[in-house]
Amino acid sequence: MQIGAKLLFAFVFVILIMTLGCAGYTLYIDYTSTRQIAADKLRKAVHQISDQSSGGDLERISSANAQLGEAMLHDKSIWNACNSQDKSALNSSIKAFISKTNFNGFVAFIDNSGSVLYSTESPAGSRYSVRDCSAVEAVLSRGMVYKGAVALTPNGSLSASGIVPIVSKGVVGALAVCTPLNLEFLTGLMEKMAVSQDHLSDVDICIMSGKDLVSLTPNLIANGGGFIKDLKERGADAIPGDLPIPSWVPWPRKEQQGFEAGGRWWKQLFLPGLENRLIGEILVTTPVPDIGAQLTQVALLASACGAVGLLFAMYFASGISRDVNEPLRFLIDRTEAIANQKTSLPPLENLSGDWLELGEQIDTAVSAMRSTVQSLKQQLGKQQAETKEQNKETDDVGIQLDALNMQFSQQAKQLTEATKQLSAANKQVVLLQHKLDSVLQCSTEGFLLLDQFGNVLSANPVFLHWIGGSEGEIAGRLCFDLVKRPGEQPNSLHEGQAFARHGGDPHELINQFYPEGVIYHRYQQSSVEVLAHLQPVMSEDQGIAGYIMVLRDKSLRSEIAQLRQEMVSVLSASIREPLALAEQGWNAILTNAAQTMHPSVGQHLAELHKHYEQLLSLVDSLLLMYGGFVPPPAMPKDQVVIPRLVADCLEEVAPMARSNQLSLDYKSSSGLPSVGMDKDVVRKILSDVLMQMITITAPGGRVRVESMMKGSELRIGVQSSGPALPEVEITDMFAGFIEGRHHEATYSARLAMYLARNSVERLGGKIWAVSEQGRGTVIYFGVPVQLVG
Repeated sequence: MQIGAKLLFAFVFVILIMTLGCAGYTLYIDYTSTRQIAADKLRKAVHQISDQSSGGDLERISSANAQLGEAMLHDKSIWNACNSQDKSALNSSIKAFISKTNFNGFVAFIDNSGSVLYSTESPAGSRYSVRDCSAVEAVLSRGMVYKGAVALTPNGSLSASGIVPIVSKGVVGALAVCTPLNLEFLTGLMEKMAVSQDHLSDVDICIMSGKDLVSLTPNLIANGGGFIKDLKERGADAIPGDLPIPSWVPWPRKEQQGFEAGGRWWKQLFLPGLENRLIGEILVTTPVPDIGAQLTQVALLASACGAVGLLFAMYFASGISRDVNEPLRFLIDRTEAIANQKTSLPPLENLSGDWLELGEQIDTAVSAMRSTVQSLKQQLGKQQAETKEQNKETDDVGIQLDALNMQFSQQAKQLTEATKQLSAANKQVVLLQHKLDSVLQCSTEGFLLLDQFGNVLSANPVFLHWIGGSEGEIAGRLCFDLVKRPGEQPNSLHEGQAFARHGGDPHELINQFYPEGVIYHRYQQSSVEVLAHLQPVMSEDQGIAGYIMVLRDKSLRSEIAQLRQEMVSVLSASIREPLALAEQGWNAILTNAAQTMHPSVGQHLAELHKHYEQLLSLVDSLLLMYGGFVPPPAMPKDQVVIPRLVADCLEEVAPMARSNQLSLDYKSSSGLPSVGMDKDVVRKILSDVLMQMITITAPGGRVRVESMMKGSELRIGVQSSGPALPEVEITDMFAGFIEGRHHEATYSARLAMYLARNSVERLGGKIWAVSEQGRGTVIYFGVPVQLVG
């Protein structure tokens, strides 16, 4: 389906939904409003007929008839004729009385047996029994006055009656004054409703006696429809019973609002006798519009609106389809011309907007595809040539297999030799560990081995002698519980918590460190003033795994200088040199481990090599602390992509830069090669330098990283936008913390820069800083690298 047909279908579907929705809603509103108006009209009509509180017509007529009956019984001529049971005298007396009152009804005298003694409606037809009428029975048996509807005629017609007892030494009979509920009565009610305050016109009435239709207005005879016919034939059974009322119907029940039948709305008015025994009912009705005619009108209007909407839809769909199909057809033809490699192509000047952008992208994609196809052809030719060469090499595989079998035998022998070397290496590690323990035990300085949170793991005898306790008594205690600031009072014997985590950041220990301290003896009144030095022990991931705290007795400074030289000599000659020689052997073993050894053996060798590296790092740290000895640079270990390494460092310090309202960027020279170097060490150096520059840069400034190659040296510069630093600060930037010269709050930052300088120098490089007014500060560091590939 093309876009024009799709648009037309969409328009037609929307128009159809809107038209049907509006037509249905209009029909529903019209239907419910007309029925509700009819129900309200009939409710008012019934209220006017039967309301007892405001004197409805039935109640008023019944009360007037009862009063008329009582007045008749007080008339002497009527009373004498009734006692003598003289029908002719009674007839003349009643007619004379009625002629004075303009009464429009009939009067019936009933004896105490319930038989009609005399009736003005049919004097000849008297002497019929009405004992089964509950109203007559109640009047004769209880002497009460009855006001309401009754059926006292032989044909069962209803009347609004007032029945009063005839009392003479007891109830001897009853007098019923009745107004027939006939056509004349119904016509009077309709005329009264029409001139009433509510002007209830077009209201018709019919009366049911029991289940039979006994009277109805003339309009119902002519326009009552089939429902009047059903009432005549079936009586009350033709009235619909209670049906489930849908939720959309605005009235709740038939008894309250009525029902619809024969094109009219009907409402029932029940005529109960005594004890609520139903003796008849009045049906009030008014015409309502035919739903079929309404449906036809709404359908015609909806069809007309839909036709107009369809014409507009066709017009808009045609226009939109033309605006889309013409540039689309143009692009399709132009693309086919490009595919057929035609030299003359129609220009894109006729297009605009997104169509022009699409045409330009097609040209770009086709040109890129052609270059790709040409490149693929060249690669296919190379692959064919390589395939021929590989076929030749396949012939030599059989010969090489024999040579490989011989190599496997040789590698088995090499594996046996590597196992022997592994055993010898384990012995050497144990020996070196013993030598290191001997150095710590023989030293005249106090040593504390701490975890990353500053809790004591181990101490040498010198420190234990100073504090007057055993290693088990101080294990797990915070180092600052044992080494106090000058002037600070000692703790009690049991003060402090073992192996408590003092903060979640290992760098917190550096922030709390102070270079001088006092060690109090636990049981004697003595103390030792010491100079303290804190050296972090770095893990393989460049995190802080622990600390070594060195404590020097101020009184033994001169002796320490000599012992330092001896210790440096022992560490360098007896420990580090064998470790460095073993490291060279390890590199050869690990290089061939994948081809010469079982994977499980290789894994154990790698773990043992890590122990070697950690031990070598610890010895280097001791040499650095005692004699300023800078170990020779390590061999390159990792193949590093410089831009990726810088990007990782920038991502690491990005949260700190955002909190200081700084921007970070990276400028690199093009074509930087992959290099071989110690990736973790260089990354730690760059991260420390970045954090230092972020700290000294004013908010709103910028920190930029630049990298370049200078021969076989990688040079990285970190530039701050300012402010510039004084010359004395540039001079002391990498000197570490100097007591009495630097503020203690700068200890952590200066220690980080000091460690960065040591790491750069261990790699065989150098680090320096330059600061100029108006251009900010730059920290450069260069390290030798090995070019890869």
